[in-house]
Amino acid sequence: MDFLRPTGWADALAAKAEHPAAVPIAGGTDVMVEINFDQRRPEHLLDLGRVDELTEWETGEEYVRLGAAVP
Repeated sequence: MDFLRPTGWADALAAKAEHPAAVPIAGGTDVMVEINFDQRRPEHLLDLGRVDELTEWETGEEYVRLGAAVP
């Protein structure tokens, strides 16, 4: 199993395009349980933990945008 570790959103998209079956993780609790119980064995894991854009948030007059990895 290979770990793909992009450091930006563009790199993450490029890695996913190169390895379409890669399983994205950001923390990975559910995926790791499946791996530990032999329910899933992906060839590639796409670790999104270092993609800063996913931890950003912003508010506007009519919206709030939360990145997928905002704690």
